[in-house]
Amino acid sequence: MFYTIDDVVKYSRIFRNMPVDISEELRGWSWSNPPLIPPYPLKLSVSDIANEFCETGRFIYLRYVEKAPEQIQPRLARGKLIHDTIAEALRIAKMIIYSGRLEGFREKFMAEAEESYRKVSQNIEDMRETFNTIWSYAADIFSSSLARAKARSPYLSIDSIATLTIPGVSEYPVDGTLIGLTKTIRIDYLLQPSIIVEYKTREYNPIYEVGLAAYALAYESQYETPINHAIIVSVKIDERRREIKYYEKPIAISDHLRQKFIDLRDNLMKIVNDRIDPGKPKQCHPDCPYLKVCKSI
Repeated sequence: MFYTIDDVVKYSRIFRNMPVDISEELRGWSWSNPPLIPPYPLKLSVSDIANEFCETGRFIYLRYVEKAPEQIQPRLARGKLIHDTIAEALRIAKMIIYSGRLEGFREKFMAEAEESYRKVSQNIEDMRETFNTIWSYAADIFSSSLARAKARSPYLSIDSIATLTIPGVSEYPVDGTLIGLTKTIRIDYLLQPSIIVEYKTREYNPIYEVGLAAYALAYESQYETPINHAIIVSVKIDERRREIKYYEKPIAISDHLRQKFIDLRDNLMKIVNDRIDPGKPKQCHPDCPYLKVCKSI
Protein backbone atom coordinates (compact mmCIF):
# COMPACT_ATOMS: atom_id res chain seq x y z
CA MET A 1 0.00 0.00 0.00
CA PHE A 2 2.90 2.31 0.80
CA TYR A 3 5.36 1.30 -1.89
CA THR A 4 9.12 0.91 -1.64
CA ILE A 5 11.81 0.60 -4.29
CA ASP A 6 11.65 -3.18 -3.78
CA ASP A 7 7.99 -3.06 -4.81
CA VAL A 8 8.95 -1.23 -8.00
CA VAL A 9 11.31 -4.07 -8.90
CA LYS A 10 8.69 -6.69 -7.97
CA TYR A 11 5.98 -5.18 -10.13
CA SER A 12 8.29 -4.51 -13.05
CA ARG A 13 8.94 -8.26 -13.12
CA ILE A 14 5.25 -9.10 -12.71
CA PHE A 15 4.30 -6.83 -15.60
CA ARG A 16 7.01 -8.29 -17.83
CA ASN A 17 5.22 -11.63 -17.46
CA MET A 18 1.85 -10.04 -18.35
CA PRO A 19 2.32 -9.21 -22.04
CA VAL A 20 -0.46 -7.18 -23.64
CA ASP A 21 -0.89 -6.07 -27.25
CA ILE A 22 -2.40 -2.60 -27.65
CA SER A 23 -3.84 -1.34 -30.94
CA GLU A 24 -2.29 1.91 -32.11
CA GLU A 25 -5.69 3.58 -32.50
CA LEU A 26 -6.41 2.86 -28.82
CA ARG A 27 -3.29 4.56 -27.53
CA GLY A 28 -3.75 7.94 -25.86
CA TRP A 29 -1.52 9.68 -28.40
CA SER A 30 -4.11 8.81 -31.09
CA TRP A 31 -6.53 11.25 -29.42
CA SER A 32 -7.18 13.21 -32.63
CA ASN A 33 -8.53 10.20 -34.54
CA PRO A 34 -11.51 7.86 -34.15
CA PRO A 35 -12.44 6.10 -31.99
CA LEU A 36 -10.62 8.08 -29.29
CA ILE A 37 -11.47 11.60 -30.47
CA PRO A 38 -14.17 13.00 -28.15
CA PRO A 39 -17.59 13.39 -29.86
CA TYR A 40 -18.54 16.49 -27.84
CA PRO A 41 -16.57 19.45 -26.40
CA LEU A 42 -17.67 18.95 -22.78
CA LYS A 43 -15.29 17.41 -20.24
CA LEU A 44 -16.02 14.64 -17.74
CA SER A 45 -14.11 13.39 -14.71
CA VAL A 46 -12.78 9.86 -14.38
CA SER A 47 -15.23 9.26 -11.53
CA ASP A 48 -18.09 10.24 -13.86
CA ILE A 49 -17.17 7.40 -16.18
CA ALA A 50 -15.77 4.72 -13.87
CA ASN A 51 -18.19 4.54 -10.96
CA GLU A 52 -20.38 1.75 -9.67
CA PHE A 53 -23.34 3.88 -8.62
CA CYS A 54 -25.68 3.93 -11.59
CA GLU A 55 -26.01 1.49 -14.49
CA THR A 56 -28.12 3.90 -16.56
CA GLY A 57 -25.89 6.95 -16.08
CA ARG A 58 -28.69 9.01 -14.56
CA PHE A 59 -26.32 10.46 -11.96
CA ILE A 60 -24.55 12.23 -14.84
CA TYR A 61 -27.86 13.71 -15.97
CA LEU A 62 -28.58 14.90 -12.43
CA ARG A 63 -25.07 16.33 -11.98
CA TYR A 64 -24.63 18.19 -15.26
CA VAL A 65 -28.14 18.83 -16.59
CA GLU A 66 -30.28 19.23 -13.46
CA LYS A 67 -27.32 20.62 -11.44
CA ALA A 68 -28.62 18.63 -8.47
CA PRO A 69 -26.75 18.91 -5.14
CA GLU A 70 -24.71 15.95 -3.96
CA GLN A 71 -25.06 14.36 -0.55
CA ILE A 72 -21.92 12.48 0.44
CA GLN A 73 -22.80 9.14 2.01
CA PRO A 74 -20.87 7.90 5.10
CA ARG A 75 -18.90 5.22 3.25
CA LEU A 76 -17.80 7.75 0.65
CA ALA A 77 -16.70 10.14 3.40
CA ARG A 78 -14.70 7.34 5.02
CA GLY A 79 -13.12 6.46 1.69
CA LYS A 80 -12.13 10.06 1.11
CA LEU A 81 -10.48 10.24 4.53
CA ILE A 82 -8.49 7.09 3.78
CA HIS A 83 -7.32 8.50 0.45
CA ASP A 84 -6.43 11.84 2.02
CA THR A 85 -4.57 10.18 4.90
CA ILE A 86 -2.45 8.12 2.52
CA ALA A 87 -1.56 11.25 0.52
CA GLU A 88 -0.84 13.24 3.69
CA ALA A 89 1.41 10.49 5.08
CA LEU A 90 3.44 10.49 1.88
CA ARG A 91 3.73 14.29 1.98
CA ILE A 92 4.88 14.40 5.61
CA ALA A 93 7.42 11.61 5.10
CA LYS A 94 8.95 13.44 2.15
CA MET A 95 8.94 16.72 4.06
CA ILE A 96 10.93 15.20 6.92
CA ILE A 97 13.43 13.55 4.58
CA TYR A 98 13.98 16.71 2.53
CA SER A 99 14.55 18.67 5.73
CA GLY A 100 17.65 16.54 6.21
CA ARG A 101 16.56 15.55 9.76
CA LEU A 102 16.81 11.81 9.16
CA GLU A 103 17.66 10.70 12.70
CA GLY A 104 14.60 9.82 14.73
CA PHE A 105 12.45 9.76 11.60
CA ARG A 106 9.65 7.70 13.11
CA GLU A 107 9.28 9.97 16.14
CA LYS A 108 9.21 13.06 13.91
CA PHE A 109 6.64 11.45 11.65
CA MET A 110 4.38 10.47 14.56
CA ALA A 111 4.70 13.99 16.01
CA GLU A 112 2.95 15.31 12.88
CA ALA A 113 -0.07 13.07 13.38
CA GLU A 114 -2.31 15.46 15.30
CA GLU A 115 -2.02 18.36 12.88
CA SER A 116 -2.38 16.03 9.90
CA TYR A 117 -5.52 14.49 11.39
CA ARG A 118 -7.12 17.91 11.77
CA LYS A 119 -6.27 18.61 8.15
CA VAL A 120 -7.74 15.46 6.63
CA SER A 121 -10.71 14.91 8.96
CA GLN A 122 -12.31 18.36 8.60
CA ASN A 123 -16.02 17.80 9.24
CA ILE A 124 -15.84 14.00 9.31
CA GLU A 125 -16.52 12.57 12.77
CA ASP A 126 -15.38 9.35 14.44
CA MET A 127 -12.48 8.70 12.07
CA ARG A 128 -9.64 8.97 14.56
CA GLU A 129 -8.98 5.22 14.75
CA THR A 130 -9.03 4.89 10.97
CA PHE A 131 -6.47 7.67 10.69
CA ASN A 132 -4.29 6.32 13.52
CA THR A 133 -4.20 2.85 12.00
CA ILE A 134 -3.00 4.16 8.64
CA TRP A 135 -0.56 6.62 10.19
CA SER A 136 1.14 4.04 12.40
CA TYR A 137 1.40 1.61 9.51
CA ALA A 138 2.94 4.31 7.32
CA ALA A 139 5.46 5.16 10.05
CA ASP A 140 6.64 1.54 10.15
CA ILE A 141 6.93 1.21 6.37
CA PHE A 142 8.70 4.54 5.82
CA SER A 143 11.11 4.01 8.73
CA SER A 144 12.16 0.63 7.39
CA SER A 145 12.43 1.87 3.81
CA LEU A 146 14.50 4.88 4.91
CA ALA A 147 16.89 2.65 6.85
CA ARG A 148 17.46 0.48 3.78
CA ALA A 149 18.00 3.53 1.58
CA LYS A 150 20.58 5.01 3.96
CA ALA A 151 22.40 1.69 4.16
CA ARG A 152 23.00 1.58 0.41
CA SER A 153 25.73 4.23 0.48
CA PRO A 154 26.93 7.05 2.77
CA TYR A 155 27.27 9.31 -0.27
CA LEU A 156 23.66 9.46 -1.41
CA SER A 157 22.08 12.90 -1.75
CA ILE A 158 18.92 13.74 0.16
CA ASP A 159 17.00 13.64 -3.11
CA SER A 160 18.30 10.14 -3.83
CA ILE A 161 17.38 8.97 -0.33
CA ALA A 162 13.88 10.42 -0.70
CA THR A 163 13.41 8.70 -4.06
CA LEU A 164 14.62 5.35 -2.76
CA THR A 165 12.42 5.64 0.34
CA ILE A 166 9.26 6.85 -1.42
CA PRO A 167 9.55 6.08 -5.15
CA GLY A 168 6.44 7.84 -6.36
CA VAL A 169 4.12 10.85 -6.32
CA SER A 170 0.67 10.99 -4.73
CA GLU A 171 -2.26 12.79 -6.37
CA TYR A 172 -0.30 12.98 -9.64
CA PRO A 173 -1.98 15.51 -11.99
CA VAL A 174 -2.61 14.64 -15.63
CA ASP A 175 -4.29 16.76 -18.30
CA GLY A 176 -7.18 14.72 -19.67
CA THR A 177 -8.65 17.29 -22.05
CA LEU A 178 -7.38 15.63 -25.24
CA ILE A 179 -9.52 12.56 -24.56
CA GLY A 180 -12.58 14.36 -23.22
CA LEU A 181 -11.69 14.44 -19.54
CA THR A 182 -11.11 17.38 -17.22
CA LYS A 183 -7.89 19.37 -17.27
CA THR A 184 -6.49 18.09 -13.98
CA ILE A 185 -7.38 14.50 -13.26
CA ARG A 186 -5.43 13.06 -10.35
CA ILE A 187 -3.90 9.61 -10.18
CA ASP A 188 -3.93 8.34 -6.58
CA TYR A 189 -0.27 7.35 -6.80
CA LEU A 190 2.20 7.28 -9.68
CA LEU A 191 4.89 4.76 -8.85
CA GLN A 192 8.15 4.73 -10.75
CA PRO A 193 8.51 4.07 -13.63
CA SER A 194 5.04 5.34 -14.62
CA ILE A 195 3.02 2.69 -12.76
CA ILE A 196 -0.52 3.91 -12.04
CA VAL A 197 -1.85 2.92 -8.61
CA GLU A 198 -5.46 3.43 -7.53
CA TYR A 199 -6.72 2.86 -3.97
CA LYS A 200 -10.25 1.54 -3.43
CA THR A 201 -12.01 1.24 -0.09
CA ARG A 202 -15.32 -0.34 -1.12
CA GLU A 203 -16.07 -3.76 -2.59
CA TYR A 204 -14.19 -4.53 -5.78
CA ASN A 205 -16.04 -3.69 -8.98
CA PRO A 206 -14.81 -4.40 -12.55
CA ILE A 207 -15.66 -0.80 -13.51
CA TYR A 208 -12.59 0.27 -11.52
CA GLU A 209 -10.45 -1.23 -14.28
CA VAL A 210 -12.08 1.14 -16.78
CA GLY A 211 -10.93 3.99 -14.55
CA LEU A 212 -7.37 2.74 -14.86
CA ALA A 213 -7.77 2.76 -18.64
CA ALA A 214 -8.94 6.38 -18.43
CA TYR A 215 -5.84 7.40 -16.49
CA ALA A 216 -3.58 5.43 -18.83
CA LEU A 217 -5.10 7.01 -21.93
CA ALA A 218 -4.84 10.50 -20.45
CA TYR A 219 -1.19 9.91 -19.49
CA GLU A 220 -0.41 8.60 -22.97
CA SER A 221 -2.15 11.57 -24.59
CA GLN A 222 -0.08 14.07 -22.60
CA TYR A 223 3.32 12.40 -22.52
CA GLU A 224 3.12 10.00 -25.51
CA THR A 225 4.57 7.31 -23.28
CA PRO A 226 2.92 3.86 -23.23
CA ILE A 227 1.11 2.66 -20.12
CA ASN A 228 0.37 -1.05 -20.37
CA HIS A 229 -0.29 -1.99 -16.75
CA ALA A 230 -1.60 -0.56 -13.49
CA ILE A 231 -2.45 -1.66 -9.96
CA ILE A 232 -5.72 -1.58 -8.02
CA VAL A 233 -5.26 -1.69 -4.25
CA SER A 234 -8.31 -2.70 -2.19
CA VAL A 235 -7.79 -1.32 1.33
CA LYS A 236 -9.55 -2.90 4.31
CA ILE A 237 -9.15 -1.38 7.77
CA ASP A 238 -10.23 -2.97 11.06
CA GLU A 239 -10.27 -0.05 13.48
CA ARG A 240 -10.91 -2.20 16.55
CA ARG A 241 -7.81 -4.27 15.96
CA ARG A 242 -5.93 -1.35 14.39
CA GLU A 243 -5.18 -3.65 11.49
CA ILE A 244 -4.77 -2.95 7.78
CA LYS A 245 -5.26 -5.52 5.08
CA TYR A 246 -4.81 -4.67 1.44
CA TYR A 247 -5.13 -6.66 -1.75
CA GLU A 248 -3.20 -5.67 -4.85
CA LYS A 249 -4.45 -6.59 -8.29
CA PRO A 250 -2.19 -5.95 -11.30
CA ILE A 251 -4.23 -5.00 -14.35
CA ALA A 252 -3.31 -5.13 -18.04
CA ILE A 253 -4.72 -2.01 -19.74
CA SER A 254 -6.06 -3.98 -22.69
CA ASP A 255 -7.87 -2.94 -25.86
CA HIS A 256 -11.09 -4.15 -24.21
CA LEU A 257 -10.73 -1.76 -21.26
CA ARG A 258 -9.76 1.13 -23.52
CA GLN A 259 -12.75 0.56 -25.79
CA LYS A 260 -15.03 0.22 -22.76
CA PHE A 261 -13.85 3.65 -21.58
CA ILE A 262 -14.58 5.15 -25.00
CA ASP A 263 -18.07 3.63 -25.16
CA LEU A 264 -18.98 4.84 -21.67
CA ARG A 265 -17.51 8.30 -22.29
CA ASP A 266 -19.42 8.75 -25.55
CA ASN A 267 -22.71 7.55 -24.06
CA LEU A 268 -22.45 9.79 -20.99
CA MET A 269 -21.44 12.79 -23.08
CA LYS A 270 -24.52 12.25 -25.26
CA ILE A 271 -26.74 12.21 -22.16
CA VAL A 272 -25.39 15.61 -21.13
CA ASN A 273 -25.17 17.20 -24.58
CA ASP A 274 -28.68 16.14 -25.63
CA ARG A 275 -30.13 16.57 -22.13
CA ILE A 276 -31.44 13.00 -22.12
CA ASP A 277 -32.83 11.60 -18.89
CA PRO A 278 -31.88 7.90 -19.10
CA GLY A 279 -34.20 6.96 -16.26
CA LYS A 280 -33.60 5.32 -12.93
CA PRO A 281 -31.66 2.06 -12.67
CA LYS A 282 -33.38 -1.14 -11.58
CA GLN A 283 -31.59 -0.89 -8.26
CA CYS A 284 -30.04 2.23 -6.75
CA HIS A 285 -26.65 1.99 -5.07
CA PRO A 286 -26.81 2.92 -1.36
CA ASP A 287 -23.64 5.04 -1.65
CA CYS A 288 -24.84 7.13 -4.60
CA PRO A 289 -24.51 10.84 -3.73
CA TYR A 290 -27.74 11.54 -5.66
CA LEU A 291 -29.81 8.82 -4.01
CA LYS A 292 -32.42 11.09 -2.42
CA VAL A 293 -32.76 13.61 -5.22
CA CYS A 294 -32.98 10.86 -7.85
CA LYS A 295 -36.01 9.35 -6.16
CA SER A 296 -37.77 12.73 -6.12
CA ILE A 297 -37.29 13.61 -9.80
